Amino acid sequence: METDRRKNIRFLVQGDVIAVLQDGSTKIGQVKDVSIGGLSFDHIYDENLSQEPFKKDIVLFANEFCTSKVRCRVVYDIPVPTPTEYQSLIIGLTTRRCGIQFEALSEDQIAQLDLFLKTCTKRAA
Repeated sequence: METDRRKNIRFLVQGDVIAVLQDGSTKIGQVKDVSIGGLSFDHIYDENLSQEPFKKDIVLFANEFCTSKVRCRVVYDIPVPTPTEYQSLIIGLTTRRCGIQFEALSEDQIAQLDLFLKTCTKRAA
């Protein structure tokens, strides 16, 4: 069994939490887990989008909650099994999981993320 090397405790999101990653193109997806240091989210991959990253910012949306743009870097962007609801579609959609590490958070962004963790997540087992 591989040990988790993350520095920060991960929390599972409660309800629908959407991440919008802007890195020259825009990736939008469902957040899977989050910590004060980063997050992971699933998105639909479009091979026509530019793979050359520009500045990277991420915004989180949950109910009436929204963070300001947070500077980040992509740690991984890997394929995951296609959800069953996509398998019957005529066009082939590739689902990917993207791992993000937050960079140099301001005091305001730390406060926003702390509030987000307290109101929109539960601690992972």
